[in-house]
Amino acid sequence: MQLFKLIRRMLPEIVNVLLLLIFSIGTAVQAAPIGNIIEHKGSSSIEREKGNVIAVSESSIPEIQINDTAETADGRMLIQFLDEAKLSLTENTRVYIDKVYYDPDPAKSKMVMRMALGTARFASGRLGMVNKNNIDITTPTATISVRGTDFTTTIDELGRSLIVLLPDENGQPSGEIDVSNNGGTVTLNEAYATTMVSSLDTIPTRSVIINNITPSIIDNMFIVSPPKEVREQMDENLADDLNADQGLLDVDFLEFDGLDQDYLQNDELEFSELDIDFLDVDFLTDMLDVVEELIRTTDNLEDKQSRGGGAINLKNATVGFNTDSQYNVFAQDGDVVFYRNVNGKISLTLGSAAQASITTFAEGYSGTIYLNGGEDIIIVISQTQ
Repeated sequence: MQLFKLIRRMLPEIVNVLLLLIFSIGTAVQAAPIGNIIEHKGSSSIEREKGNVIAVSESSIPEIQINDTAETADGRMLIQFLDEAKLSLTENTRVYIDKVYYDPDPAKSKMVMRMALGTARFASGRLGMVNKNNIDITTPTATISVRGTDFTTTIDELGRSLIVLLPDENGQPSGEIDVSNNGGTVTLNEAYATTMVSSLDTIPTRSVIINNITPSIIDNMFIVSPPKEVREQMDENLADDLNADQGLLDVDFLEFDGLDQDYLQNDELEFSELDIDFLDVDFLTDMLDVVEELIRTTDNLEDKQSRGGGAINLKNATVGFNTDSQYNVFAQDGDVVFYRNVNGKISLTLGSAAQASITTFAEGYSGTIYLNGGEDIIIVISQTQ
């Protein structure tokens, strides 16, 4: 009887202790980190599963938890997981970290991430805590099977994805990945092997090797203006699709009398400066909608220069990407565009007949590029951090 009275008297304290213990255990489980932000620059944030958004700053660097969303605006972020796997995000990028589970048995561990937008780089861990077969990385249009690799994904707002396999520290392929969707599978197993995926049902372009690039220069411009090797494969896939879709029953011979006409020359498909809003950080989709036009004009510019026809004359630069100056040079509606994105963007558009000199003092480069001799227009750019 006395024991019963004692227990009854102490019941409130016992309940409080139990509640405190349950709360502590629940909090510990919920807050268990799976990684840390080891580098960050500019504007970026982590969104928790319940919708809480934590801005990343010098005074607030949140740990990474399951079901976090990592997102950047005009900043960059590098996340390192417990197994030393690394996830790097460039500007305007979003990645969903759906599941990262570490078990003493690597075969039971799991890592699931969705690359949703922008450019992200993933390098698998070195500690062997997760079996590579249990790493599941997807884009809106493809699934990436990882076998000990370092690669980048660049994704636009329509889900179109460009995947690049990166080299290891010795310049050799860092491993092998399969890029798959409903249309088929393409294997990337060479350094800078690349494929582009347009939709869930369209087979990825065959693997092509991109030359004259480094991992540090792969960003959102890669899908706005894909490298020449990728563009050629996109055109080949498009031609194959058109040939496959075109059957005798699809043609009205009584109405179709202009087989030699190039219907892509329609003025409505022309792209102009007015179509681009460079002040809008979400301009990626608009640019991608006219990527075919950029391809045509860039190829025309390359053809004219290679023939020496005098259409344009470049000194200290070539059409395409220039490794010394980091400038991308391409044609757009009869103009010549000089684009550089290294710790700040430089974008110049000049008429193809302009005589201009562009002197740039920027991180990693000082020099002058001449367009058509460069006597009339003198441009000096000094870019500092």
